[in-house]
Amino acid sequence: MHPLLVICICTYQRPERLRSSLQSLAKLQLPTGLNVAALVVDNDSVTQAGREVVEELSGSFPFTLNCAVEERRGIPCARNRCIDELDNMGADYLVFIDDDEWVEPDWLIQLYDYSQKLGGSSVVCGSVVRRWPDSVPAYYSRIFYRQKRKTGEQLNYCATSNVLIPMSSIRSLGLRFNEQDPLGAGTDVIFFTEFKAKGGKIVYCLEARVYEAVPESRANMRWLSRRKFSAGITLAKHKLAKGRGHTSIFVSALGQLLISSIGCILGLIFGGKRLGSGPWLRACRSAGMACGVFGVRSEFYRVVDH
Repeated sequence: MHPLLVICICTYQRPERLRSSLQSLAKLQLPTGLNVAALVVDNDSVTQAGREVVEELSGSFPFTLNCAVEERRGIPCARNRCIDELDNMGADYLVFIDDDEWVEPDWLIQLYDYSQKLGGSSVVCGSVVRRWPDSVPAYYSRIFYRQKRKTGEQLNYCATSNVLIPMSSIRSLGLRFNEQDPLGAGTDVIFFTEFKAKGGKIVYCLEARVYEAVPESRANMRWLSRRKFSAGITLAKHKLAKGRGHTSIFVSALGQLLISSIGCILGLIFGGKRLGSGPWLRACRSAGMACGVFGVRSEFYRVVDH
């Protein structure tokens, strides 16, 4: 019997983006010797716009496409629903992508084949290529997102924007996404931090690419600042989960905040926003990390970008 891999997409009130994502999945080249299915978890129990998109496309989809509606609001709740559904299906691999991403035809082959090359028990994190609106300055992509990693690089954590997870690891390690802060960001980072702490391996695969079009609503310094502050809160949780002390994290965050603030001032003086924006965002992250030590929460996903 061939292994079963299920591609999971969690969605909330973004039917057009979900439709584009699913249409790209319909063009996938499938790995040989593998059963493939797709599952959409609609986190909007009121309008259920995601379910309507699935019903529209499922009849002509090249492989099984199902939908589940998760009534509890929050992205960790939707992700845990994916785990539960795959458990019931007896799936061997769970693959997450976001509802605003699209994939290359060979994406799944690259992701799955690399997983098998590693023995099939590692988490494999693919790459995300972001397309910025033409209206934003070119330096935005440089200051906000990390440089590309190399295939084979081992990671301490990753996100659910493009990742393959062996279900055997989830079952044996008892992994779940933390639902205590359902509208906050970074629950995937904490999930994979726990996976790594329990002996799991996370490996990067550059060739397994997905694409994301950054909407105008995110292509501004206000949104980027909120995102970095939220990322700082997540970083504090990550460090705490690894056993680092509260005082150590707080002092480190304050030091980074001071350095970044000075860099921001000097950058604005000598290069305007082009040089000042990077240090400013690092300062926002440091401020978030300092606040995160004291349990400050950021309900980053309360408002959805369409």
